[in-house]
Amino acid sequence: MDPKAKEHLLTEAEANEFQQNGYFVVEDVLPQSLTERLRQLTADVVNEDRDRLNIPQDRFHGVLDFIGQRDEFLRLVDWYKTVPKICGLLGPEIKLYHTVGMETPPARGKTTEDHHEWANWHTDTGNLTRDLARDSFNPMISVKVGYVLSDLTSPYMANFTCIPGSQNNIDYPGSHRQFIETNARQVLAPCGSAIIFDRRLWHTPTLNISSTTRYMIFNGYSYRWLANRDEQRIRHFLRRATPIQRQLLGFSNHGAYGSSNSFPDDLPLKDWFEAVKLEGAV
Repeated sequence: MDPKAKEHLLTEAEANEFQQNGYFVVEDVLPQSLTERLRQLTADVVNEDRDRLNIPQDRFHGVLDFIGQRDEFLRLVDWYKTVPKICGLLGPEIKLYHTVGMETPPARGKTTEDHHEWANWHTDTGNLTRDLARDSFNPMISVKVGYVLSDLTSPYMANFTCIPGSQNNIDYPGSHRQFIETNARQVLAPCGSAIIFDRRLWHTPTLNISSTTRYMIFNGYSYRWLANRDEQRIRHFLRRATPIQRQLLGFSNHGAYGSSNSFPDDLPLKDWFEAVKLEGAV
């Protein structure tokens, strides 16, 4: 882990905002040069996939299993300004279980009245809520980091849109899942920032009626025992990954058995996190 990571632990204010709203924004997470590089790589990968699947250039498109698409994406696996905050929310016995690279071009000829064509209110990770929620109890299980690679400081730029506080609602709290609710919030975030949000938070894609193409990378972290959401084709990373990166890429010295157990040699991130907490307590 980057030595600077201990300066970016979850703050009390961030924890409170996460508990209240289900998300928070961290600015200046990525330096400008890296943001620009990641934006270009995301555009390259998405457009390769568009060509392969014959998807029109003016439609939004996301590429699943994104992390292994380019060598440079390995840096984000244990990024020092975000992963310490995920540890503060989930604990350190975690892995990267789902990654997506998104491109949302300007929607030609569309206005704010056309949001119903794109809106799809949902929570993340499929059947988790269906299978685990009981009465008002719905465990968090996973958290996403959305890296903002375009300047999204104005609304109607396909901003991450959510209903703040809705992570506590098992059922959709709005009136219609194909429309933008009046209490919805379009999250404004500058280029190079990160949106960290609870997978239970009700959110939706929205139209981009600006002149800027929106690019984002979403990395999802979960407890190690959760099945991966995509293929996680990352074996080419393992030989050169650091021990913490290997943990976050799902590697276990004990094979599949290790994913549901806490073997010390599988958990270098836990060692780091506990040492940093102990250092801060001195």
